[in-house]
Amino acid sequence: MTQKKNKQTTPPRRQFLEQLGGIGGSAAVYQAMVAMGLLVPGDSKAATNKANWQEKAALFASGPKPSVAVLGAGIAGLCVAYELKKAGFPVTVIEPRDRPGGRSHTLRAGSVLQETDSQQVCGFASGEDMYFNAGPARISQHHANLLNYCSELNVPLQAFVNDNRGAYIHSASAFGGKPVRAREVIAAMRGNISQLLAKSLNAGALDDEFTAGERAFVLAVLKDHGALNDFFQFTGTTRGGLAARSGGLSPDVPATPLERNDVMLDANIAFVPSFVESYNQAATMMQPVGGMDRIAYAFAEQLQAEIFYGAEVSGIFRTGTGVRIEGRTATEQGALETDYVVVTIPPSVLRDIPNDFSPGIQTAIEQTQYANPTKIAFQSPRFWEKEEQIYGGISWTDSDILQIWYPSGGFGQDQGILVGSYLFGGGNATNFGNLSPSARIELALTAGEKVHSQYRANLSQGISVAWSKVPYSLGGWATSNPSPLLLEPDGPFLFAGDHLTYLRGWQEGAVISALNALSKLADAAT
Repeated sequence: MTQKKNKQTTPPRRQFLEQLGGIGGSAAVYQAMVAMGLLVPGDSKAATNKANWQEKAALFASGPKPSVAVLGAGIAGLCVAYELKKAGFPVTVIEPRDRPGGRSHTLRAGSVLQETDSQQVCGFASGEDMYFNAGPARISQHHANLLNYCSELNVPLQAFVNDNRGAYIHSASAFGGKPVRAREVIAAMRGNISQLLAKSLNAGALDDEFTAGERAFVLAVLKDHGALNDFFQFTGTTRGGLAARSGGLSPDVPATPLERNDVMLDANIAFVPSFVESYNQAATMMQPVGGMDRIAYAFAEQLQAEIFYGAEVSGIFRTGTGVRIEGRTATEQGALETDYVVVTIPPSVLRDIPNDFSPGIQTAIEQTQYANPTKIAFQSPRFWEKEEQIYGGISWTDSDILQIWYPSGGFGQDQGILVGSYLFGGGNATNFGNLSPSARIELALTAGEKVHSQYRANLSQGISVAWSKVPYSLGGWATSNPSPLLLEPDGPFLFAGDHLTYLRGWQEGAVISALNALSKLADAAT
């Protein structure tokens, strides 16, 4: 590579947050910290960091600027380098892959998916909507910093259908093992629970809890929420589907509701409607037109001469007040010396690169744990649209594959890309990832046939990813809470990446961390 290229008791608040994270995940912890005044919401804090960076970077307008190396061309690294270049700082981005984006990897016809023990080539047909977002695939309406960059870089967006009541919920332990439309399950679940609560209220079971006015209000809410009749009974609702299509010339007749015992047999079913009501998953969700990597390539377009692909970092060391970065390409070895370095390499990889970070930083990197998500996608005629009237959204099934995603674009076209499984991590994801690519295809087809009988006859060109096996990533996102040490400079070393935020696994987290690193860099340099 050349230049060109003493043990303390856990504090009560921290203990509470750790317990909350185990129940509700990183988003719950993030919202709790905002409410407790321990964290400024991402958009506000990031705006403050960006303003601090811009103000102090302007102090270098007429004088020499320190040089900065950025290790990694994922979203965090690209954001840092983009802002540095705009401010006129000498910046070099070192990326071991032959593309930008890191985990933001979109697969199209001819794309290569490399894992530690296999290689797959994408066999999809060509077309704007014929792609598979192997990494991040959706953007929340609340992710203002990322959305601002999409606007600034002219990346067009479209709606991502995260919730579709016409999609299926399937459970081997309920409904006779048959897939049922989500609208049927949700209507029956809410109807039966509302009926039970209304019965308790009318029987006076909660008279000590409510005034007469409050009781009337709650009953009205339950009646509407559960679609109860005037006697507070749930007898069915068109929200759950129709007994038959009336054609619009006669009244709609509600379908016979699902049995209460069936709806309440599997506790996992209750998670489905609440999933899309969480802060980061609620409509409106978005995606770039043509694939998620459009964002990474838009950043990279502004950094053409500054990015060096195919360069693997083999050492990161101090040189007085600066940094020496050692590395290699396929044909040579070398080193680059700069004043500062922003490290966006994920800790799952960084821990194995020789360095002289301070002991606390090294410990924080070593202790960062990663999830092992997996995905698989297929090309197929759009039978889900033509035969089952499913346009976008997610079907939920048992743990072997968990989710089936339908494309949110290209409606009415002949072919589409169907995500046949998305496992967030854990034992099932590990088992899936340990299979060969061909065995993953067979598992996904066998499990998916329980939801769609047309699966095996239609799906082809399967391609899968196990992120714990992807070189230079070795995981999907951090599962441990971020270390505050990594948010501060370690001499000439600064760090960025979504693993440093409570939006782990989201590109917004990567951008927020990038702006924090820029602000800290500005403070250090001035």
